[in-house]
Amino acid sequence: MASIRIAANRRLLLGLFLGAVMAASARWTRDAEAQPPAQTPPGANACPGEPMSIQATGVYTQKPVEEIMINGKPAPGAIWSAGMRSYWHCHAGGQILMLFDGVGRVQKRGERMRVLRRGDTEYAGPGVEHWHGAAADASAQFFQTSIGVTTTLWMEEVGNDDYMGNDTGINSRNEFLKTGTRKKYESVEQALKAPQGPKR
Repeated sequence: MASIRIAANRRLLLGLFLGAVMAASARWTRDAEAQPPAQTPPGANACPGEPMSIQATGVYTQKPVEEIMINGKPAPGAIWSAGMRSYWHCHAGGQILMLFDGVGRVQKRGERMRVLRRGDTEYAGPGVEHWHGAAADASAQFFQTSIGVTTTLWMEEVGNDDYMGNDTGINSRNEFLKTGTRKKYESVEQALKAPQGPKR
């Protein structure tokens, strides 16, 4: 009799357990279906750029930084010749930059240009509009990597007022949003010789 009772209790417990699992599964499925659809990665809608190939004034050369190893491989990097720089852009997941060699320049929209020297770093968070490149009279090699989501959205060419540190990028952005014009100069030489505006 005791063995029949034990078997009945086991069947009852098994039934209760399976019922609980089915109820939890139904609730999980309902909750998952009720979730909003997958959202656009952070930062992807934060700036008015478009995904496209690398946009730069001058030549951008990808060159790993051999002296920095990440998981046994040279770190990603780029070399900018003197006066060369990216267009304004943002990364959906953000970007970390460290100047490895030379003299670099970086700027976030709304701030003044900063000069970077060996070991200096810059972090542009998700959707933060920024540019980076070399100083006017020196090349720059950066260690640079995007974080997480790697979508890059490109905007307008960096004008000399921003490049020389005389503006915060707001005038350039407003012009870009108004006209949609990305390119400011016909050549690198023209960009380097363009009027620089008054010092502020």
